[in-house]
Amino acid sequence: MALIKLFANLRKIAGTKETSIMGASVGAVVSGLVKRYPALEASLLVRSPGGLPGNGQIRSHVIITLNGNPITDLNLVVTEEDQIAIFPPMAGG
Repeated sequence: MALIKLFANLRKIAGTKETSIMGASVGAVVSGLVKRYPALEASLLVRSPGGLPGNGQIRSHVIITLNGNPITDLNLVVTEEDQIAIFPPMAGG
């Protein structure tokens, strides 16, 4: 199981700062995360124009790292030793 670390408002939404999820790829792990914590879907995944769930695409401003390295390819293979960190969009100025 990959270890997922959540940051900022994602921690509040899920009610935890980290969890372990099984999955063969980063995308599968994120999908499992949303299934475990459905409230995260609105913050992580793109929604279709009708407000229905999208096609599983990650929102453009969400940052995902695999073992500390930013990634965009959700098909990357993960192992039990991997850590995935998910950061929501940051606002400020």
